[in-house]
Formats: sequence, structure tokens, C-alpha cells
Amino acid sequence: MIRNYTQDELEDISEKLLQQFDSERLGIPKPIDVYKVVENCLCVPYEWQYISPDQSILGLTIMKSGYYWIWPKPYFEKNMKPEKVFFKEGTILIERSLTERAERGRENFTVIHEVFHNILHKDFFAENGDVKCAYESLREHPDHRFGLENLSELDICEFQANYCATCFLMPKRPFTDRVKKLSVNTDDNALLSEMAKEFSVTKKAVQLRMQMLGLQ
Repeated sequence: MIRNYTQDELEDISEKLLQQFDSERLGIPKPIDVYKVVENCLCVPYEWQYISPDQSILGLTIMKSGYYWIWPKPYFEKNMKPEKVFFKEGTILIERSLTERAERGRENFTVIHEVFHNILHKDFFAENGDVKCAYESLREHPDHRFGLENLSELDICEFQANYCATCFLMPKRPFTDRVKKLSVNTDDNALLSEMAKEFSVTKKAVQLRMQMLGLQ
């Protein structure tokens, strides 16, 4: 059974990982190499692979050693077939086309989302016999503003990983300070762009974090 963390608990979990990785980020915005988080805090392998030919899946965490289908190209061609590849437990797979399209903000969020699946959900997926846990780009993930009572356990997992990734990449204190400072003389679109640049995320992620903190 999945543990139902409160939003405050998820924020605390995110801050504890930040403290371990780079405590300065709890006070000031800094550039981030998300793969260093994987290397230094999780010590698990990661790879860039074409996970699906339509980019419907941006990231995977292999929860139990096993085989997974990998595609040769990021788009479908006639007679193209996937190849079965063995991955060790804990391996994080990131859709390679993200790096080719230079979508760094989205890539950062996907990586940290998978980091928190590693931290929060290994026992849950082990109990259910699943090899993988997917972060799907086209899926509508639960919104933090609504209750979780009627969601499936998988949806709750996705909500928790999204929530923690948002808190980790945009820590409460520096994020709030920068929004308040920039909003004085900056229009909304320019504010989103500047915040996305400073925190290495997408503008959509900035909007979500502002909603979470009551800043919008």
C-alpha cells in the first residue's frame, strides 16, 4: 500500500534531499546538474534511451532488475521494432530526445521526478511485482489543489513524485523571495521566463509552484 504523505511532509522530504545535495540551494537560486543528484544522493545508474517512439514516456525508474523494450529511434518507421534490454534495479531511464531538443527544464523535472520515485516508492512497486514506474508526458497528473481520496495508488505515486520534484527544484524560501522581488517591476510573462531561467525549470513548473505557495 502506498503511504499517503501530507503536502508538508513531501516538502520536508524534498528539503532533506536538498540539504544532502547542496544546502546553499535552500537559500539562494543556483544552476543545477540534476544528474549529480542521481550520482551523489542515490548512487544508481542512469541512461538516455528512446523509451517510446512517440515520446509519450519521458522517464522510467526500473524498480526491479529486468528487461524493458527500448526503441532505436525517437519516431516510428515502418518495420521498426523495439529491442529488449536488461537494466539493473534502480536504473533511471531518460528519454534521449529531451536532450536532443534541448528541453532542459523539462529534462530536469523528469530526472528529479524519477529520483523521488526511487526514494518514495521502491517498496510499493516491489510489493506489487512491477519492474518499472513510468513518468508519462501525455498523462494528466493529479493537481495539488484537489483531494487525493478517489485517486488510484499509481496516481498518488505520480502526484507525490511531481510534488517533491517541484519543491526540490524551486525551494520555498529562495523561490518566494525572487517572485516577490521580480514582481514589483516585471510583467507576468517576463516573471515566468526569468524564474524558469533562474531555477532551471519550465514556465509551467513555475506557475505550479506559485500556486502551491499562494503567490499567484
